[in-house]
Amino acid sequence: MPQRHHINPPLSIYRKIAFSFIVLTVILIGVVFYFTLSYSYITITPNAKEVSTDFNFIIVEDSNAQKPDEGIFAGQIINQTLGGEKEFDATGSQQVSSEFIGKVKLLNKLSSDQILIVKTRLLSPEGNIFRLKNQVEIPANGSIVTDVYPDDLTKTTATAGTKFTVPGLSQNMQQFISAEAVSDFLASGQMLKVVSQEDLDKAVVSYADELAQQAVKDADDNMAKILSKEVVAKEFSQKAGDQADKLKLKLNIKVIGVIFDENQVKTFAKKTLEGQVTADYQLVSDSSDQLIYEIEKTDLANKLVQIKSNVKGMTVISENSQILDREKLIRMSQDDLKSYLENFDSVEKVEISFFPSWAKKMPFFQDHIIIKVNK
Repeated sequence: MPQRHHINPPLSIYRKIAFSFIVLTVILIGVVFYFTLSYSYITITPNAKEVSTDFNFIIVEDSNAQKPDEGIFAGQIINQTLGGEKEFDATGSQQVSSEFIGKVKLLNKLSSDQILIVKTRLLSPEGNIFRLKNQVEIPANGSIVTDVYPDDLTKTTATAGTKFTVPGLSQNMQQFISAEAVSDFLASGQMLKVVSQEDLDKAVVSYADELAQQAVKDADDNMAKILSKEVVAKEFSQKAGDQADKLKLKLNIKVIGVIFDENQVKTFAKKTLEGQVTADYQLVSDSSDQLIYEIEKTDLANKLVQIKSNVKGMTVISENSQILDREKLIRMSQDDLKSYLENFDSVEKVEISFFPSWAKKMPFFQDHIIIKVNK
């Protein structure tokens, strides 16, 4: 029986097998390394979006009735009537025409009224003639103030207190009917101070504000003070158009208001605004430190006041937004990812980087996709 001889494979075959094993091992390690150590970093510059909402809250005097989470806060309620008198400067101006130079006081020492017609002459000690602008009736044993203008525009001088006679009357009557200048006469074309309607309106607003502050003068400076003013009565010493340097105002106002700690209201305002922000956005700034208040309703019997305000804020896309769902981003290429994200109005710009730097697609693992939204 012939013998069988065992022939060993060539050594090169073992070498090839070993080399292939090593290569496969290196590839496997590389794949594992790639999937476990690769990261992507996505930085988003967002387009900010404004959000705004009105809100109401209530101030009550009973501290036991406050419910901050529901917008009910404790505070002090003001209900006062205040009044006073103040002098203001007149700021209006008017150019003197030849038809008006000054004012005179006409005096009547007779026991009966005396009528002087339009253009009645008045004679000054210097011989200058002035004429009455209007017909007047001087009461018996009384006086009346009226306007005069010059007969000669080159002779208009007369100082306050200057005495005038009425040459058109008999010598006997001139003893009983006379005139004197109320103030210095003005030259034609000269500017004189008058009370304007704006002066009257501003005086009411300014003095009402000043009086209202008396209601809160003893309050803590750190407390918010909201006041509502109503003019009850007003009286001026002058009317619009009167020649005068000053005017006096008597004013009575009713003040309703509240004094409260603003910190809780700011927190409530921000919470209310956050409730208007959709799930895909996040609030990055708000105006809760700059709230403007308006008294909307009052219930003085129950000692509560309802106040209205508005709060605004800026929002940007949230890192938890649905469009940034990492499951959607897995294995996207850099170009595809940029096109996808920049297609949304909420995204202005996208920057993407990888580790290792030669990677071109998003990692396989969601937690290896790092997203940052610039605020």
